[in-house]
Amino acid sequence: MNYPFKSKILSELGVRSWINAKNWSTVIGGNWIDDRVLDAMHEVAKTFVDMYELYVKADERVAKLCKAEDAHITTGAGAAIELAVAGCMAGNDHGKWLNLPHTENMHNEVVLHRGHYITYTPQWTAPGAKAVEYGVSGILKSCKRELEAAITDRTCCISYTFSYNNVPRGNLPFEEVVEIGREHNLPVVVDAASELPPVENLQKFIDMGADIVCFSGGKAIQAPNNTGMMLGSGKGAEIVKAVRDHSFPHHGWGRGHKISKEQIVGLVVALEIFIEEGDKLYEKQMKTCEYFHRELSHFKGLHVTIIPNDENYHEHPMMPHVPRVLIEWNRDEIGLTAKELDKYMADEEPPVFLRDVHYFDYYTNKEWRLIDTFYLRSPEEKIIVERIKRFFSKQ
Repeated sequence: MNYPFKSKILSELGVRSWINAKNWSTVIGGNWIDDRVLDAMHEVAKTFVDMYELYVKADERVAKLCKAEDAHITTGAGAAIELAVAGCMAGNDHGKWLNLPHTENMHNEVVLHRGHYITYTPQWTAPGAKAVEYGVSGILKSCKRELEAAITDRTCCISYTFSYNNVPRGNLPFEEVVEIGREHNLPVVVDAASELPPVENLQKFIDMGADIVCFSGGKAIQAPNNTGMMLGSGKGAEIVKAVRDHSFPHHGWGRGHKISKEQIVGLVVALEIFIEEGDKLYEKQMKTCEYFHRELSHFKGLHVTIIPNDENYHEHPMMPHVPRVLIEWNRDEIGLTAKELDKYMADEEPPVFLRDVHYFDYYTNKEWRLIDTFYLRSPEEKIIVERIKRFFSKQ
C-alpha cells in the first residue's frame, strides 16, 4: 500500500517515517502540523519583525482567544511552568530576574502534592525553586491540613497538575487547593499541558480559580511541538506580564527560553484553528474507532473495546476527550505477547507506534495495546488493521 506521509528528507538521513497510533508524545515528534499553520510560518520566515512588538501583540491575541486576562507564548508547557514559577519568585523585580537561578533571598518554595509528582515535576524547580511535598501518594481526596502545614513564609506558589500521569486513585480536590491559595494570598499554578480537547478546557481551570494555567502548544492544538503558553487571571495576570517583561527577548535567565517568530505565529494560527475546529474532530475519530472494532473483533480470543474517554467511560479521570481502541488477549491461550506485536508493527514499512499506557487489569495474564486515533490519517487505519490481522493470524 502506498504511504503518502513518508518524508524524503528523513529517508535521506536514514530515519524512518512512522504512523502514530500512540499519542502526542514529544519523543515521537509530537504532532503533524496543518498546512495552514505551515503556510503562516513560511510567510513570516521570509521577513523580519520587532520581537518585542510581536510578543505583545501575539500574547494579546492568545489571551483574547482563550478569554484570559493575559497570556504568554513559551517554548513548550515545560518552559511555561519554569517561567511561571520564576515569575512567582521574582515578580517585577529586575534584579531578582537577573539573579536567577540563585534564589536564596526570595520566596522560593513550590508546594506540591506527592500524588502529582510525575516525569515533568523537575520543571517546577528548574528556575531555582525548592519543591515542598505534602500528602501521601495514592491517598488523595482532602489534604487541607497537610497543604496548610506545608505553607511557610518562603512559599511562592501552590502547584496543581491535571494529568493522566497522576496517581488515579481518588482526586485531590482542586477547589480546596484554590481556597487555601486565596486564604494565604498565594498564586495557584496549574500544569494542564495535555488537558485538551475539549476546547472548553482553555477556560475551565481559570474559571475554577487557577491564577496561571500552562498548556502545550503541540499535542491537540497542533502548533509546533516546541511551543506552549501560560494563561493568567487576577494576580496570575500580573505574574504573566512580569514574565513577558523579563524573559526573551529581554536579557537574563529567561532569555534561555528563546522562541522564533515562526513558532509564535504558528502557535497563534494553530490555536485559532483548534478553537474553531477542535471539538469537531471527535466524531471522525469515533468512526475510526468503530472501523477498528468492526475489523478486529472477529478474531477468536481477541477482545476489542472502544474507550470514548468521556465523562462516563475513560482510562483516567484526567484523560483528554480522545477516543481510543483497547485490544486485549490472553497470552497463554494465544501464545503471542504485546512486545511481539510492537516488534511486528515496527519491522515493516511504514512502522507503527501503538499505545502502551495502561491503568487497569495489572494483575492478570492479559496482554493489551491501545490504538490512539487523534493523529491517524487515511490510509493509516487500513495499514494498521491489515498488519494486526496478519499478526494474530499467526496463532
